[in-house]
Amino acid sequence: MDEFLAYFDFVPKQPAVGYGLVVSWLMGVPFLLRTLASGGTSQTRAAAIAGLLLAVILAVTSLKKGNNLFVWHVIGMSTAVLAFQPAALHAIMASKGFSSLEPRLQKVFDHKMLQIATVTALWAGFFAIFLNKPQEFPGVHFQSVHALVGLGALLLFTYNLLDAAYRQGANPIKPKLTWISVIHRNAGLLAYFLGFFAVILGLYNRVAVVDWRKWPLEFTLPAGWKDMGGWGTKTHGQDATVVYIAISGLVLIMMLSSTRPVIEESRKKE
Repeated sequence: MDEFLAYFDFVPKQPAVGYGLVVSWLMGVPFLLRTLASGGTSQTRAAAIAGLLLAVILAVTSLKKGNNLFVWHVIGMSTAVLAFQPAALHAIMASKGFSSLEPRLQKVFDHKMLQIATVTALWAGFFAIFLNKPQEFPGVHFQSVHALVGLGALLLFTYNLLDAAYRQGANPIKPKLTWISVIHRNAGLLAYFLGFFAVILGLYNRVAVVDWRKWPLEFTLPAGWKDMGGWGTKTHGQDATVVYIAISGLVLIMMLSSTRPVIEESRKKE
């Protein structure tokens, strides 16, 4: 068993982070490819493909700078937010474009598996950055706007996954895949927005606004809080980082502004 796991010890110091990412990739990639192959609007498909490509670019360019826990935080969060989550939204939106039950259920199942992969990658990315810092708590954790927004997205994504598990029923063999919940839908959209907002903030700069070790707590905006800098600029350069931020914003907007797909049967008649 140890020899087998050694093949996946690509994350330094904390190989379990790598195990989590491998699980998320094995769960997510097949359904990502399947859901992008059919159904939905060209707008959501283009947005999902753009997010996937950006996630790959960030992973490759970050690893070129070195292999450390921080880089795997970036890869985990990019996998979840940029690659899997847009594809998951594409899948559930595409399900509205079928009048027959079978293709609708397939898209809903794709959405389900992609959401599980998303949350798995998110937690792997979370532990990568949490374990990369001094272990005392709260210590230097959750001080920046990026960290606070990202934590909110992580918890909301996790809540929504557990909510879906509850709503689909107690039988894991025959889950109820067709159900409607305004709360679940809106919580998912908010989590999606917060996830992308956290990615954009992480690329733009790092601004610490609170120190949890001091009492009473005081939230402040330091001088230069609007200036671009930090990891994104140091790793990719300012020009490339601006492009990555623009692509992230575009993927976010394209997904949230997409219209309902035309019913497949109606399209065939036309």
